[in-house]
Amino acid sequence: MERRLAASPEDPFLCGACREKREELRALEDHRARGAFVRSRIRLLREMDRDSHFFYALEKTRGAKKHVTCLLAEDGTPLTDPVEMCGRAHDFYTSLFSPDPTNPGACRVLWQELPTVSVGDRDRLELPLTLAEFSEALRRMPTNKSPGMDGLTVEFYRAFGTSLAQT
Repeated sequence: MERRLAASPEDPFLCGACREKREELRALEDHRARGAFVRSRIRLLREMDRDSHFFYALEKTRGAKKHVTCLLAEDGTPLTDPVEMCGRAHDFYTSLFSPDPTNPGACRVLWQELPTVSVGDRDRLELPLTLAEFSEALRRMPTNKSPGMDGLTVEFYRAFGTSLAQT
């Protein structure tokens, strides 16, 4: 058809038929390309599912290893009943985080060992922190540490310390 069109390019019937066939070919190529795309996506999903199935099974076995199946009672006997294990864990952490009673004798020894602070020294110790003292303290601090509960690192305070001190 293209050879005939090249021989007689002004033939309107031949031009229209050729244009129509080109559109059909383009549509067929688009359809085949969409099919190849869908097949590649399905293949990718199958391969990903194979990997996720492997990792899911691996995590399942790891989780089984992390499961607590036995605790020791205070006398050393093993506890396997979940209710008894929960009670033992509760008792352990309650005693661990309960405040210990204070020994008054130890407190007296501690207070006697502390040096006495004169009134002048106490007044000087209660003064606000100077910029020089602040800078010296920052210089002595180790890097990559967070000195407070705000999570700001020593490097942050070194970079913005003078700006913060002025406020």
